[in-house]
Amino acid sequence: MIYSKPGIPRPVVIPKYNEIDVGLIKKNLKSACMTRDEYFSLLGEC
Repeated sequence: MIYSKPGIPRPVVIPKYNEIDVGLIKKNLKSACMTRDEYFSLLGEC
């Protein structure tokens, strides 16, 4: 899955695996200019 966000220079790519490596999550958070708290907040809404 590929996501883009206005103001972010490159899209965030999330593979469709059952488990995603923590390193990939951290890299995507950095690319999306998100904090860890924002990430967990969004997970809580799902």
